[in-house]
Amino acid sequence: MKTARRLSVSGSPRARDPSDVRPGISPVDIADHNSRTTLGLLRRFGPLTRQELSRRLGLTEPAIAGIVQRLANAGLVAGRKRASTTRYAALEFALCPDAAFSLGISIAPEGGEIVLIDLSCAIRARIGFTDVKEIGEAIESIRHVWSGKLVGCGVALAPGAVINRATLEGSIGEGVRPLYMLDDSEAAIGAERALGIGDPEGGLVTILIDDTVRAGLLIGGRPFRGIHGLAGQIGDMRSGVDGATLNEVATSPSLERYMAAGNASADAWITVAARHLHEAVLAISGFIAPGAILIGGSLPGDILASVISSMAREREEKIRDLVIAPWIPVVQPATHPKDGVVLGAALRPFNETLFPA
Repeated sequence: MKTARRLSVSGSPRARDPSDVRPGISPVDIADHNSRTTLGLLRRFGPLTRQELSRRLGLTEPAIAGIVQRLANAGLVAGRKRASTTRYAALEFALCPDAAFSLGISIAPEGGEIVLIDLSCAIRARIGFTDVKEIGEAIESIRHVWSGKLVGCGVALAPGAVINRATLEGSIGEGVRPLYMLDDSEAAIGAERALGIGDPEGGLVTILIDDTVRAGLLIGGRPFRGIHGLAGQIGDMRSGVDGATLNEVATSPSLERYMAAGNASADAWITVAARHLHEAVLAISGFIAPGAILIGGSLPGDILASVISSMAREREEKIRDLVIAPWIPVVQPATHPKDGVVLGAALRPFNETLFPA
């Protein structure tokens, strides 16, 4: 069970007083929860007044006043008069973007990318690398960008990216801590939940397409990995009359091979990839009945859009033939198709310290 992490007035986690042995949720736990939830609301919806926060949190306005005052004292939020054409201008509260920063690193076998995000989760710096040994130098090149506190670094690993943690820590350097490791599919889910469509009823599935095909699963508000940690590894799923796997017919390398064979158009590849991906969606939907299914990854934007459009046609045809249930969701593009993984990595330190987990 994950232990509670509390906000101090400086915005850092505050440990429970060792003498506090009361069972259940303490007032400190409640204050921490309310502070995190308030920061999460301001991140998602932008500036909000005390009255608006009161409605969303179900707390009284005096209680909200205390919460935003603590956050303001910590330098995390600031109040300002809302622009209005009326005589009365309400006081609204917004995040202070420069109050805290977080690094996100995505690592694949062929290299990766680093982004720096601020408290509002806007990308403030971006740099690529081709070898893990270059990470430390890359971070140093953007170190001047973060003026506030760096709360940590999230590292998202793609399949095949076998990284020794000690080697990685040595490359990153001592000044960037703590370090959080996660799978890239879990990172993509985290980005979609925080910066995309949220947590729809029934759960959420994000499918990543690059060198392989894999899925991140969010069930009951939590990533689902399965007993052996292999849930979502759908690349070897065989489907279609040809019995091909998704990794064989629906990845970036398979598209590159198809075009290198002299084909003038990607239309045939799109049709085959969409058919196989649609059957994978049917299998996933029969297992968890998600509220939303989204696709991202490294496919070119126009190709991804065509694949999703072709999958929609497959869905409609099967509904007309009564082959599938109409409640299976229409597949959509991810909110951040190409940046979801690295953004999700950068979000992890914030989720561990400031935002709702």
